Order: sequence, then C-alpha cells, then structure tokens
Amino acid sequence: MKAIKLFLKYSLAVTVAFSVLLPARAITLDEARELYKAGKYAEAAPVFKAQLKRKPNDGSLNHWYGVCLLHEGKYDEAEKYLKIGVKRKVLESPHFLGDVYMAQYRFDDAVESYEDYIAGLKKAKKQVPDSATEAIERAKKAKLILGHVEQVQIIDSLIVDADSFFEYFKMTPESGRIGTSETLGVDIPEQTIGYMPQRGDKVFFGMKSEDKGYELCTMNKLTDGRWSRINPLPEGVNTDRDEAYPFFLNDGVTLYFASNGEGSIGGYDIFITRLNLENNTYLKPENVGMPFNSTFNDYMMAIDEMLNIGWFVSDRQRIPGKVTIYLFIPNDSKQTYNLDEIDTDIKSLALIRSIRDSWPEGADYTELLQQVKEIKEAKAQTRPDFVFAICNGIHYTSLDQFTNAEARNLFVKANETRKNIDQLEAKAAQLRTQYTKAQGTTRQRLAAEIGTLESQLLSLYPQPAEYENQARKAELDALQKRH
Repeated sequence: MKAIKLFLKYSLAVTVAFSVLLPARAITLDEARELYKAGKYAEAAPVFKAQLKRKPNDGSLNHWYGVCLLHEGKYDEAEKYLKIGVKRKVLESPHFLGDVYMAQYRFDDAVESYEDYIAGLKKAKKQVPDSATEAIERAKKAKLILGHVEQVQIIDSLIVDADSFFEYFKMTPESGRIGTSETLGVDIPEQTIGYMPQRGDKVFFGMKSEDKGYELCTMNKLTDGRWSRINPLPEGVNTDRDEAYPFFLNDGVTLYFASNGEGSIGGYDIFITRLNLENNTYLKPENVGMPFNSTFNDYMMAIDEMLNIGWFVSDRQRIPGKVTIYLFIPNDSKQTYNLDEIDTDIKSLALIRSIRDSWPEGADYTELLQQVKEIKEAKAQTRPDFVFAICNGIHYTSLDQFTNAEARNLFVKANETRKNIDQLEAKAAQLRTQYTKAQGTTRQRLAAEIGTLESQLLSLYPQPAEYENQARKAELDALQKRH
C-alpha cells in the first residue's frame, strides 16, 4: 500500500511538471476574428501578423491587421496594410485608410479615401451609411481649421488617469469647481463631470437622455437648501448627439462645452457659445479650432480669469487609460499662425507635439506655474512615480517628460505588463494553496490551471525589460534628432 501511495504521489508530480512545461494553446484565426469583432485588437493582431507571413497578399488579413495597427496608433504601419486591403478590393479598407489619414492630418487624402469607400459601396449596391458622408465633412472641416491654427502659448502638460483628470483642475475659488457628484456635494448622475460656479447656487453637467445622447443640464439651489429638478439647457446647445463637460466664465453667459455632433472633426471637440439674455437661448456654438481640438477627443476647457490661465483635456497621445491636461495662456482675441512666416510644421503645432514650439523667444513661465502649483491642495507627491534611466545623466520621473510618443507608449506597456505579471502570480499562488487541499479531479484541474498560468508567466517575464529597452532606444533617437 505504501508503495502504491508513493507511486501515485510521483505520478501526480510528473503530471504537474509536464503541465507546467506545456505551452498555452495558440489562438486560432477564427478566434482572432471574434476578438477583432469584439474590439480586442491588441489580442487579435499577433494572429493576423503570423498568418500574413504565410499569405502576405491576402486582402482580408491585411485589412484586419491594418485596422488593429490603426487602433494601436501605429498609423504608418497601418497605412501599408490597409492599402493592400484596398488593392485587394476589401470593401471596408478605404474607410479605415481614411481614418489613418485623418490621424496623420492628411485631410485631402482622407476625403479621397472616404469617397472611394462610398463609390465601392454604391458599386456593390450597398447602402451608404450617414457616417461615411459625415466623415468627408469632418475631413473637409479639419483641413479648413488646419489653415487657421491659433497662436497660443501652451505652457505645461500633464498626463493623468482619464477617470480622475478633474482632480488636477485646481483653480482659484473665483473660477468655480469641476468634479463629480461626490466632490461637488450634489446629487448629479454617476460618472458625470459637473461644473459649479463660485456662488454654489447652480450646477451644470452632461446627462444621458432617454431619446438621444448626452445633453447639457442644470440644477438650481432653492432657498430651503434643496436642489431643483434637472432641466436641459435652453435651445441652441443640445443636439441629437452628445454634449458634455460644461464650463462657464465668470460673466455667466460664455459657455465652453464638448460635443461630438455637427462641427466636430473627430470624437469630442470643444465649442464655445454665449447665452442671449434677451430670449434665454444660446447663440450657435462655434468650434474653438486647433490646437485645442484634434481628430481625437478633446474636452473640458476651463479658464481661470484670476490667473489668466486655461486648461483642457485631450486623448491625442493615445495612451490607454490616460489623457493629457494642457495648460495655456488665453488670448484676448484669436491670433492665428501665418503659414508663410513659421519654421515649424503647422501639423506639429496643431497636434502640440512640443509645447516649447508655442513659446515666444525668452518666455519664462516659472512664476505663473508656481502660482498654479500653490493652488493644488495637497497634491504634491513626496517621491516620483518612477525613475527611468534614458542614458547617463538623463532620468525620467514622469510620463510627460517623454518627447517621443512611441517611447512613452512602450514604457506604459512595460508597466502594464508588470501589473499583469503581478496579477497572474497572485492567481497562481492562490491556486497552489487550493491545490494542496484539493483531491481527485479538482486537484487535476488545478494542476492544469497552474501549469497554464506558469507557462504564460514564462513568456511574460522578459517582456517588461524588452519594452523598456525599445522605449529607451526610441526616446534616444528622438532626442538626437531634436539636437
């Protein structure tokens, strides 16, 4: 009997050992297509890439992989594969190629590609969606706006978590407050960002309506301390699309807000309007233009008139889960760049690739930024988020120090991979504890799960260092080109 027990114990140990060595099951092409349909492009991309090595001229594979690269922000690579999709008559490829051109600010090419998409649909006798014609209008409007980029001084930028960006809008009390139901102390819808003027007698916010998208609403504080019912803002602001992220100047009539409706060049754009006090309606909103707006999401413009400093949020850096807050000095009147007199590429100025390019010669914002910093209530960190060595003498301690977007994304990817490793290790440790107490088929199942996790961990362990090395190289290359 003792011999049998020893044999069973040995057999189980061998089973566990072999299960650890077995690689994780590869994702099939059909499974990758389902991931693609579900919008899980990063998971599907490696499968399409591997398949393309065997079938480099396959139209569908080139299209799928190109779309994945587009969503990863790798526009130059995406263009290459989507062009093959177009050549191979994949019906949707011209549409996504147009999206690539929009992200690159090649608006004429975008219009041509969207028009090819519509022509292909008509030839195939398929219905042309409204979104296709709207895409053409966005591209044409974006080209017009690109010719009139405002000459504004962007004095600082800060990359923060997208779901808590409002915590960094620490303005003087006279400018009011921006926040959630919890931070404003008012019962507004969850996951909604509201604005409350200094007096605290009103609150403005975006709210999902029953028959259309988000609309701008307000509540007033009553004399007994209670709040009124929710009311949409008067005519002239809300549309059948989404309007949100409101902010009023101290005059109480000038409203900044974000909309993805008519007049937007991509996602949310920032608009300005004014309340007509005579008839309690708003004037037709105007797009505030570039560099504030881009072909990505831009929103929550706020201006502190006491310090003469403005803020707005953008996801144009394409960092998952992050947004960039830009600080700028508002102009008394709009001044646009003269394209014949600037040395910097206008696209670079429009995209804010370098905030220093917007500074006049000899500019020094140290004192102004110090004033802003003093307003930030207990937000200073006692130690940096991280220390990342670029080369001898150069160490980064925050994401906004990166000058190269690819390098920044690779560094973020390294950290996200480490988090994934930590989660898998914790799960594996939990399963090992369960394994020691389990019996029979449960024990076998746990052994298989542990083996799968350990196989995944073995493939993940070298990745953070690889991503960091790639990030370091990309950043060094960018720094050398700048100097």
